[in-house]
Amino acid sequence: MNEIFEIINPVDKSSFDIKSDNKHLLVNKVGFHGRKLSGTKIVILGTGEAQGLMSVRKSLYGLYFGQEISISDWGNIPEENIDKINDILKILLNNNIFVIIIGNAIDILPACLDSMTGRDKISASVVSPAVVRSNFTDKLMNNRFQNLFNFNFLAYQTYLSDPAVLDSLSSRYFEALRLGKFREDNRIYEPLLRDSDIFSLDMASVRKPEIADSLYSGLNGLYSEEVCLISRHAGISDNLKIANIFCHDKIEKKSQKNALIAQIIWHIIDGYANRADEKALNNVNGIKKILINLEQPAEQLVFYHSDITNRWWMEIGEKSEGKPFIISCTEDDYRTACRQDVPLRWLWYQQKLAEKN
Repeated sequence: MNEIFEIINPVDKSSFDIKSDNKHLLVNKVGFHGRKLSGTKIVILGTGEAQGLMSVRKSLYGLYFGQEISISDWGNIPEENIDKINDILKILLNNNIFVIIIGNAIDILPACLDSMTGRDKISASVVSPAVVRSNFTDKLMNNRFQNLFNFNFLAYQTYLSDPAVLDSLSSRYFEALRLGKFREDNRIYEPLLRDSDIFSLDMASVRKPEIADSLYSGLNGLYSEEVCLISRHAGISDNLKIANIFCHDKIEKKSQKNALIAQIIWHIIDGYANRADEKALNNVNGIKKILINLEQPAEQLVFYHSDITNRWWMEIGEKSEGKPFIISCTEDDYRTACRQDVPLRWLWYQQKLAEKN
């Protein structure tokens, strides 16, 4: 295991030139020396050009964070060793450590999925402005990742996305939600993010007026506060294990984009620190089980609602061991069932489970 760690270049706290000893600054809450696994909750890793990554860190570690949390910054994986990230992720995941990856290497997502080989029904969400044919989408459509149960493309823009790819992904029961859907309801992505094991954010999804120094952003896209809200929804998910923030263009040493990346990471960490641990729905105080009997079709739908977080779930069939299969949903899904209509999300997942089985 030590051989794996040796490929990571550590970072020096003094290089951030943040001299304050204020205990609420992130720089004073993060460990920079050693690769301790026991007791660590979050590990930060960089990939790609070191100077730009250090600029992101300087912006991040100059922010205030009021809660206590065990974070360790392991440093940067050089480009020539990026193929080893799969092994590093497996070690961290096996020790129940949440991983935040920053960098230019856009091929990290397949490595993230491969690091979860052997785990059952993995779910991943990508925030990106375009869904186009690529090596990665070809692998998705050809079932390269066999334990991938759900894959979500979020905030895509129709005129940047290949309709044939969208149709192919839909035939696999993968979801794609336009940027416009988020504008209609800024919580519509939340159930999908809540069920995700991996969250991957393409900085090109942020509109160019927000980060003028980005080469790949367009005139339309997410506002900075919107991308931070989405990132917090991801971080607060009880399921999320890896968050990956990447850029197609180089992360420069000095950049407006770096400050936004830092705030995105802050919101992911804040979400993680405020997790409610509601995965075991029947064993959590404040969770109500609600039964809705439909007449046509004759079906009983089972919902769960948390009085603490105001989140909703519903049962979709059964797992192989006879336990109910539960997915996150919205209050609108529940209201739809109350009107004696079948929620589209329920139908979608019934078809998905039938296809997988």
